[in-house]
Amino acid sequence: MNRLSDWLKRKVRDPFLAEIKKGVTPDEIAAAVSVSLAIAVNPIIGTTTILCLLAGKIFRLNHLIMQTINYFSYPLQLLLIVPLVRLGEIVTGAEKLPLNPTLIMEEFNRSFSGFLVKFGMAGLHGLLGWLIAVPPCAFIINFILKAFLRNWIKSKSA
Repeated sequence: MNRLSDWLKRKVRDPFLAEIKKGVTPDEIAAAVSVSLAIAVNPIIGTTTILCLLAGKIFRLNHLIMQTINYFSYPLQLLLIVPLVRLGEIVTGAEKLPLNPTLIMEEFNRSFSGFLVKFGMAGLHGLLGWLIAVPPCAFIINFILKAFLRNWIKSKSA
């Protein structure tokens, strides 16, 4: 456990504190975290790194913070795929597609075009669910994180 703690301090906490010392404001940190978290949980695996890079460039957000959040959010992305697809299916009134990981991998390995035909709609349903659920959550996370970071930085400087 001590190795993990040391690694987290070196790879997460220390770079984070270094960014704060460089003059990154609590609002900028909160924006980078909330935007990257929102992007990181999108249901299309393999798109988050480039989307975080684009969002960081467009909105002038801190790339180090964004990619760190993106990287550590991968398990959360996997956990949210099915609920987001189900939300999209509910909204559109579509039939529930069986989302068995073994079935998905077999279809992917058998025929990529068959995979797209069979599971492409699930991807679109997942994106719809993501568009419905994630923006309000990101807004709330941003709001809470701003308040927390402002208080935390004040307590550190006192």
